[in-house]
Amino acid sequence: MLIYDGSVRLDDLKRGFRYDPANERYECLVCGEQFEEGAVYRVPGVDDRMYEARKYAAYHIEAAHGSMLSALLALDKKATGLTDLQKSLIRDFAMGLTDAEIVKRAGSGSASTIRNHRFVLKEKAKQAKLFLAVMELMESGASPDAPRFVPIHPTATQVDERYAITEEEYAKLMKQYFPEGPDGPLTTFPRKEKRKIAILRHIASYFEKGRTYSEKEVNERLKQFYKEDYVTLRRYLIEYGYLDRTDDCSAYWVKG
Repeated sequence: MLIYDGSVRLDDLKRGFRYDPANERYECLVCGEQFEEGAVYRVPGVDDRMYEARKYAAYHIEAAHGSMLSALLALDKKATGLTDLQKSLIRDFAMGLTDAEIVKRAGSGSASTIRNHRFVLKEKAKQAKLFLAVMELMESGASPDAPRFVPIHPTATQVDERYAITEEEYAKLMKQYFPEGPDGPLTTFPRKEKRKIAILRHIASYFEKGRTYSEKEVNERLKQFYKEDYVTLRRYLIEYGYLDRTDDCSAYWVKG
């Protein structure tokens, strides 16, 4: 899992955690673990070493996830645009291996082929920077009437066109499916994926991040929205990555 949306800065993405000023805490972008500013954390296995929150967040990335590079390379091709071969070569390049050493390690290929891969990756990086600049310039000059999209929850299991929901569409869906107000009840659970995601997003916002719920508590909260089939809501909240739970279903929490 990677917590990544439009609000995550490149520098935060590279170091693996970001600061949440509203809640005064640091958040791991890989697993969502949080570290409260002002608190002091003991380094496991070292009795006399204590780190403040920011430093401990950096320690956590290395101790729990190996490195941010490893976490990013673990993402699939749809997320990074990188092939398995490119990922393998990036790991080798990051280790400081020479082209000859990489060829020897792979047992095939040639140094000239590895050099070509280095060149392609550098060109890809240049293109990515130019594309970011183009997009930022486009956004800065965009019409105030241009559609604004509802943010995608960072733990979405598969991001695709189903999540292309504008704020205007979202507001209309809320009125359509929650005619008595945002607290429910839900008129019906839609079959269309885009509508389903909008409904689940709204319902998930009623669960507090950082709190653990029993199955009974989850059920009671969901019944206020859809008493007829709250079990379906619970299943989809898990399936779409809004909530997570233990294997025995004894505890539930907001994912990420």
